[in-house]
Amino acid sequence: MTFIFTPERDPRREQVADHKVGSKVKYRGMTMPAEVLSGPHTSPGNDRYLIRKADGNVSLVPVTDLERVVPRVDQVAGTLSVVIYGRAFVNLDLRTQIRVANVAKNVLDIADRTRGEV
Repeated sequence: MTFIFTPERDPRREQVADHKVGSKVKYRGMTMPAEVLSGPHTSPGNDRYLIRKADGNVSLVPVTDLERVVPRVDQVAGTLSVVIYGRAFVNLDLRTQIRVANVAKNVLDIADRTRGEV
């Protein structure tokens, strides 16, 4: 079982100082995720990353313009934990985290299977 909401997959959309090469990130102003090609490159002010946008263009952008991509299962598990237990997912004990993660996966499976149905 992989644990969701690890530091590599932060649900709070915090600014991250270290994106790994090849990882997908959200770039400000773009709906599709971009891919990190290299970085961080030091520059005055903020570190910069070389990214390939969804349209194929390559840009050197500051880290403040990048956000982590939060998978759907993490978003659903976070919402479920707050609604059911009244606490954030990371504050739940391990047994409860596993239960909530499994429920989130089942909810997404059902949603994908019944897409378009009334």
